[in-house]
Amino acid sequence: MKNLDKDKIKEYLEKHLPYRLNSLRAYDLYLDRRSSSSKESETDRNKCNWESEYLEPAFEISTVFGRVLLHFLGIKRDNNKLKNIYQGDEKDNEVMIWDVNPSKGPYLISNFSNDEEQDLVNLIKVSNKATAHLTLNTSTKEELSSLENARSLIYNAVLNHVEGLCLKKIWWFNEKQ
Repeated sequence: MKNLDKDKIKEYLEKHLPYRLNSLRAYDLYLDRRSSSSKESETDRNKCNWESEYLEPAFEISTVFGRVLLHFLGIKRDNNKLKNIYQGDEKDNEVMIWDVNPSKGPYLISNFSNDEEQDLVNLIKVSNKATAHLTLNTSTKEELSSLENARSLIYNAVLNHVEGLCLKKIWWFNEKQ
């Protein structure tokens, strides 16, 4: 445990975590903001929600920040399964859920069904293969099709497990209310 002071904890709850949640859901937000079924019939104002220069980086960022948020919650990939990280197992410079909410432990993997766990494993795999590292490996259709659900699972896990999170700074939360 890092023994973060109150100001540093507040910074994580009001700045760092909302930013990462916004980045996690940015791709979904662009898709959700479309008001038409095609770019050609879209209003000029919303055409940007169809542009690859917005969508592709948002997609890639979502996988990396999804992986980061899982790790913050005390969850990592161990081969083709998830594994909890417990206090004392983290690296010295890593900020974890118990550093921001001292009464909390990791978000337990048992909260996920087997299919949900596989979706989260797939998100970490895609992040590692295609975004966080340059590799020769490509993602499968199955891995890619599970990412929307994985992003939603991570988003909900953070909202449900992190106490004191500044919700007014989370775009998805505010647009979906």
